[in-house]
Amino acid sequence: MESERATSHADGGDGGSEDRRRPLLAARTAQRLSTLAALLAVLALAVALVVPRLVGPGSRTAHASRGGPLLIAATCTHYTGAEVSIAVPGSGTVVVSATVGVGINHTYGVSDTARLVLGSSASDCALDNTTAFVSVPFSLPTDPFHYTTVPLLRSFPVAAAATVTFYSNGIMDAGAGPGDRFDSASLTAVYYPG
Repeated sequence: MESERATSHADGGDGGSEDRRRPLLAARTAQRLSTLAALLAVLALAVALVVPRLVGPGSRTAHASRGGPLLIAATCTHYTGAEVSIAVPGSGTVVVSATVGVGINHTYGVSDTARLVLGSSASDCALDNTTAFVSVPFSLPTDPFHYTTVPLLRSFPVAAAATVTFYSNGIMDAGAGPGDRFDSASLTAVYYPG
């Protein structure tokens, strides 16, 4: 009997007890995964209930997007179709966020600078702390398709109930040419009562 046990251990251990442990380990793993899945479900439910409260009662949202090329000129240019309108029930603030894709037709030896803004009108290209820039230095090689996507964020006060519209605008401050263009824009407006 002793020699059988010794032989069994010498051949790699007690295979029988390892075989008995596998179902136990699988059951424990399944139980842990089930517990993790339940915790994630509870967390997802909590997030679904809490996030609307973060936006706040009385808030509203609107979204708009546009794709396709449109020339950015050396004067303030509105990316036609890239505007978002939102109906606000009273005074407060509208926060507009956007991503704007542009393509710059760059030539070696020429500095290119595009200024991108969220404006309160189609001709608003005012330079302020919310303005974004795309700059292609003169030292970079010629590239007719220098693509960049730029994030924008700006808040606008509203005095009374109205439908207000906000615009994606741009201007080529330096190096303007026929290949400089808007390519896409996605805008979201959120109204916060105040």
